[in-house]
Amino acid sequence: MTVRINETFNDDWKFLKLTQKDGLSELAIETAALDDSGWEHVTLPHTWNDKDGCSGSTGTEEGGEHYYRGLGGYRKSFYFSKKNFSGREIFLEFHGANTVTELFVNGRSAGVHEGGYAAFRFDITGLVRLEADNLIAVKVNNAPTDHIAPITDQGDFTKMGGLYRDVNLIAVEKIHLDLMDHGSSGIYITPKHITAENADIDLLIKITNHSAEDSAITVNTKLMDSDGNTAAADSTVCHIAAGQNAETKMTVKLPYPILWNGTENPYLYRAKITLQKNETILDESTQTFGVRTYRIDPDDGFFLNEKHVDLHGVNYHQDSFENGWAMTDGQRKRDYDMMREMGCNTVRMAHYQHDGYEYDLCDQMGIVVWTEIGIVNKMSADETGAFAIADGFAENAGQQLIELIRQNYNHPSIIVWGLSNELHQMSDEIYDIYTGLHALAKSEDETRLLTFADNQFWGRFLELPADVVGYNRYFGWYKDAGPAEQFGAWLDSYHGIKEHRPICISEYGGGAAISQHKDNIDWETEIDPWGERHYENYQSAMHETIWAQFAERRYLWAKYIWCMFDFASCGRCEGDTKGQNDKGLATRKREPKDAFYFYQSVWNAAPMLHITEKRFVRRPAQVPQVKVYSNAEKVELFVNGASAGIVYRNSLAPFYSTVFTWAHISLTVDMQNEIKATAYFANGNTLEDTVFWVGGQLFK
Repeated sequence: MTVRINETFNDDWKFLKLTQKDGLSELAIETAALDDSGWEHVTLPHTWNDKDGCSGSTGTEEGGEHYYRGLGGYRKSFYFSKKNFSGREIFLEFHGANTVTELFVNGRSAGVHEGGYAAFRFDITGLVRLEADNLIAVKVNNAPTDHIAPITDQGDFTKMGGLYRDVNLIAVEKIHLDLMDHGSSGIYITPKHITAENADIDLLIKITNHSAEDSAITVNTKLMDSDGNTAAADSTVCHIAAGQNAETKMTVKLPYPILWNGTENPYLYRAKITLQKNETILDESTQTFGVRTYRIDPDDGFFLNEKHVDLHGVNYHQDSFENGWAMTDGQRKRDYDMMREMGCNTVRMAHYQHDGYEYDLCDQMGIVVWTEIGIVNKMSADETGAFAIADGFAENAGQQLIELIRQNYNHPSIIVWGLSNELHQMSDEIYDIYTGLHALAKSEDETRLLTFADNQFWGRFLELPADVVGYNRYFGWYKDAGPAEQFGAWLDSYHGIKEHRPICISEYGGGAAISQHKDNIDWETEIDPWGERHYENYQSAMHETIWAQFAERRYLWAKYIWCMFDFASCGRCEGDTKGQNDKGLATRKREPKDAFYFYQSVWNAAPMLHITEKRFVRRPAQVPQVKVYSNAEKVELFVNGASAGIVYRNSLAPFYSTVFTWAHISLTVDMQNEIKATAYFANGNTLEDTVFWVGGQLFK
């Protein structure tokens, strides 16, 4: 018999939206007598907001927003055989469901989980009937609450409901690795005392004994290199009483460790933990880990394994144009491949715990991770100014933090735990809750740094405890910030003066509609951040200006663009889209915008060339400027076959400029003009890019 059963539970579900208006919210979906023949057949992951969650600001649905925030029901039947499940402990594992989830097995409640982003498990051993069909029913409710972060309508993103991540069925022997430790693996791996010759690999292993007798359990640990060869091994004996939990600690010496070194060499080891009684293997699990050190300096930025690394990347929401939050691993892999294509070496997973596969991808790709819990904007729904906190808020925030840390502890890619984003309420109680979360995180993980993303920059907001901080600021976009050219000077006014902790930019950027272009844009008068005018070519020019300032400031330990892709934010109606935030460097359909190619030219050493404004097809007879992004030594422009000149890369520019421009390029009126760029690289290779523009008078 297999030591541990762990299989997908995604197929053959039935779903019904349990709306109040149809009198369905009180429907007893857990009862076997209920007729569900008319329910929708679905395969998980599934969300009921993949369409209405990005449909714009028309109408109000249940839950008080423009998309449905309420109750949904899921049912399926499953046959549990004695052969596979007799004498075993049985669990259902949910990788994520938003927001409140209650599981029923054969009409009886197995428990409730509050929180939309972490994994969680229910022990259903005592509810299952063997050699029979069993009714599994799940109620999921994404209605706004005032005690589960993000509360109410806070957060500029659609909170999609449903069983939107995978569900697994797990069965183990009565003595097993602890599966009820806040959704964790029960195994915590901490590399310490790292030198070229050795590393101490500390292991904390949690074990559950649901048998009727005390036991002495042999815990075998085998560390394997990336080829599967044994690099080190050790064992210990754990004595565990009947019906109790126990922890055992051990340290395994790993000789000549190969370091996890970010994108240069994201080397990973595996630790195989086996529980054995006499000659019988009871349970086993394999966990991936990496060996690395890092530190962040307030003046010199980020160091990985004592080597300075310029951390640059993006914010990323779980959202796809195909099926909203119910993303597949293939879609996640596509997105992270695009990040690496652009040259990202870090990602901020906004604004909640992400799917476990994302952390695995970052481990494998060498992408450094900022990950955070869901406290966004407010802790209190109270608008009186007293900011009274709802009962249960602090406890649930602490639960989210414990789940985030314990479920992701072994990932070498994670360097900071984030405690809040753009908190703009402050009171003694709020300060105390935040301080309590800070202390909780320190007690859960002494190896990583703590951070938060701030957009207030004054008073007690500057005093919130953290090891490092992030600033969210939109110079060049929102008018209250200021023009893009002032970003660097503003940062300098905080660095080492108002803020003595290491600073990063946790959000910056601006919107872009790929159907909108205009020559000679004036930010003060022609950009409407909350309205229609979101020109694609303004976004890219703004990023050029901002990045030139960031590149000169080594003290910025990371820079995170808001954001990688346009994403569902149902209340917005801006640019050329409804129900989306369009600040992405690519559209929600994953079409790169010009700004994507700007950063690719700066961040990715692979040869590249891109003519900007390709979608700006109808141009005036004299184009004020043609712009090309490339990391070549020089670029030549041809207009209808005739050279418009060679421009050489400016090695004196702040970031070794990758922006090539030609002024006052004449086009033939009322015909397609071929604009071709040829990039010449130092090794003798060339690249070409071509666009066709129609010349004419001034076009809107």
